[in-house]
Amino acid sequence: MTMTPSVNTTTVAGVIGIVSVMTLLKYIMTSRRRIHVPTLPKIDPPPKFSDTDADIIVIGGGFTGATFAARCGMDGRKVVMIEKNMGIDDTFRGEGLLPAGVNTLETLGMKDVLDDVDGNIITEYAFHDMRLGGKPAVVTLPEPGMLVMRHSSLVGALRKKALSQQSVTVIEGVGKELLKENGRVVGVKYRRKGQDNLEEMRAPLVVVSDGHYPHLSNEFQTTYKPVSESFVLGILLKDHEFGEGGGKHRADMIVGTSHAQYTVYYLNKHDIRSMVVVNGPTPSDLNKFVEEKVAALAPDHMKESYLRSAKSVSRVQSVRTKSMAANVDSTPGVLVLGDAFNNRHPITACGMTVALKDVCYWWNALSNVKDLTDDKAIYEQKLHFHKERLDWAYALNVMAEFSSRLFSLNDESVIKMQQFMIKSLRSVPEEERSKPNDVSGLFGGTLTDPEVVKNILDGTLQGTIQEIYDTQPYLYAVWEAMKVRRKWNAMMKEIMEPYALN
Repeated sequence: MTMTPSVNTTTVAGVIGIVSVMTLLKYIMTSRRRIHVPTLPKIDPPPKFSDTDADIIVIGGGFTGATFAARCGMDGRKVVMIEKNMGIDDTFRGEGLLPAGVNTLETLGMKDVLDDVDGNIITEYAFHDMRLGGKPAVVTLPEPGMLVMRHSSLVGALRKKALSQQSVTVIEGVGKELLKENGRVVGVKYRRKGQDNLEEMRAPLVVVSDGHYPHLSNEFQTTYKPVSESFVLGILLKDHEFGEGGGKHRADMIVGTSHAQYTVYYLNKHDIRSMVVVNGPTPSDLNKFVEEKVAALAPDHMKESYLRSAKSVSRVQSVRTKSMAANVDSTPGVLVLGDAFNNRHPITACGMTVALKDVCYWWNALSNVKDLTDDKAIYEQKLHFHKERLDWAYALNVMAEFSSRLFSLNDESVIKMQQFMIKSLRSVPEEERSKPNDVSGLFGGTLTDPEVVKNILDGTLQGTIQEIYDTQPYLYAVWEAMKVRRKWNAMMKEIMEPYALN
């Protein structure tokens, strides 16, 4: 299924659509010209490592780092993982693993970690538009559905997997500085938890996965820097009642409010999570913000749930959204993975899926590199990595950035596009919803064809313009269509310039 107009477009609408597509292609080609792939620096003399050194040091034992350490340990690699806090940290973070992510975990041979995760399977999204009213637009996700869980539950299971490998050593501490010789990374200076002195450790390959708030990876963010324009509240609702058709295996996304976008879903058997995306700076008093803004402007059946939740905790949890296209780096001896490497808006819950796919690539790539001091071989794998990930990373990143703007910007032109998409999804017969289609694949992370993604996005624009001409006087429609096109071009420029090849 693609977002296309149901009736013939007028000549003016057709011209507007052609110009928009040409503009979109211009941005993509501009981005292609701007991508710079640095050459491999010559390291002379090459560093030496002893038999007592680790094969790989992983800095950061969060979702990506623990997965990478566990998988390399399963292959017998001598891995040291440095993580600042190995205890249970229930801080609000990414909680969704798309169907494509679950499948990738199986490809890694690590699907058994899910046996220790207290979570829930989401099989469909339901989009409720507060302005339009009426029934929700439902998108059925591909098999096996999206796994949602407390972030700490999944990370804990992955760390357990890493610790169970004989060749993996875990140090609770903080990586403070990368060790370098002649421009090559050869190890790390770190501080153990509870100690004042710094220690050094060497390895031919250092994997930096220092997460959402990076420290060591900052120096490799040379082309793109993180951009943050909104924040997400993570609220556990008290005694919440789902609306008609809602239930344990459906995520309700509520759009069309004046200030925020709400998503509500069962996190596990007992907990109901609400993610609220709000544009702008994070308020100092989040509990007050929930009471005065989130609860006050929420749908009527949700108001009391938000009020009870805000009063039941000392501080409502939140996290800043971050967007950052992948940086191409040629520094020998180091890989940067996870949120420190590539980030996008969390509205489509694809972050952990992207990270897993990157881990899966490097697991396969390193299995073909017998000597981790072979900088040329790893450099060639880095170049291939960026080419290999273009299609699926494009689909996931662009969809996340497009959705964040479509469902959270309070702009007249964006609202028109948003409502066209909602009405298009509503028009799909119920018996057709459960069948595989492009839209479900896009939301599930299984669609990786950039051309299909472009067609869906362009169909949203074309259909919006057609609806304007169908419902408005001609001259007014020409003006409104031009406004929509201008806003569309601005959105595409923001999205495509960094993400067209990343």
